[in-house]
Amino acid sequence: MWKDRERLIPVERAVQEAFYPFSFQSGEFTPPFSSYYHREFGKPLLKKFVITQGLIEKTEIVSIKKKTVQLEGTFAEGGNRTVNIDPFYIDIDQLVVSTAKFRGNRIYAGEGVYLELELFYHHRSFRPFVWTYRDYEENIPFFNLVRDRIKGFFV
Repeated sequence: MWKDRERLIPVERAVQEAFYPFSFQSGEFTPPFSSYYHREFGKPLLKKFVITQGLIEKTEIVSIKKKTVQLEGTFAEGGNRTVNIDPFYIDIDQLVVSTAKFRGNRIYAGEGVYLELELFYHHRSFRPFVWTYRDYEENIPFFNLVRDRIKGFFV
């Protein structure tokens, strides 16, 4: 998530250098949630989902989240972040997002990182939970497309 495109471009480069090149990207959209981030980022905000080329072990999500927190700090201005990067992993059964914020339905994975199951696959599509953020739910067609393209890796 970001506010200014000119700040996003170097962040995207840094993410690809730190991890893997991008293979899929959703369209850009205005996040459909409260004004939680407006104080820090300003508005309007934009968001997109990015899938990288590399496969990871699920246990790597903790170190990946820690690295993205460092990247957010690198690009911060005046003590405020200019981007928000919440890494997630997707496989043929689920989409799990990592975060540094606790909520009752999140599982502590260690080192200040929590995991939240956002979507599960059932009856030929990903499905949301009652706690699933609307931006994940509204992008289910994108995640279904990603699943179709990666499912050969999980056979």
